[in-house]
Amino acid sequence: MAIGIDIVYVPRMRNKDALAKRILSPEEFSIYNTRMDKEEFLAGRFAAKEAFLKAKRSGVGQVPFHTISVIYDGNGAPVLLFNNQKYEVSISHDGEYAVAVVIIEEMKK
Repeated sequence: MAIGIDIVYVPRMRNKDALAKRILSPEEFSIYNTRMDKEEFLAGRFAAKEAFLKAKRSGVGQVPFHTISVIYDGNGAPVLLFNNQKYEVSISHDGEYAVAVVIIEEMKK
């Protein structure tokens, strides 16, 4: 098992639409377009992807962010998908910060 964590300062999400097109998967981009809290959503996804790469021991840039997807399961909880594998992820927001933790341990598909 490996754990990764990342925190993002929400106001850093400038030029949010251009950034969203670059880092979100198609599924995430569809969700993003329905959200009123675009900066918070984007910051949470960014933090989750950074946390995932830290847990995988991969450097930023080795895996394109748009190939990592954070969607919702049947209960509305986030699930991280990468290469047809599911990973546990928790995303939280407080004020101007978003934080995410990813646990890498294979989950049942």
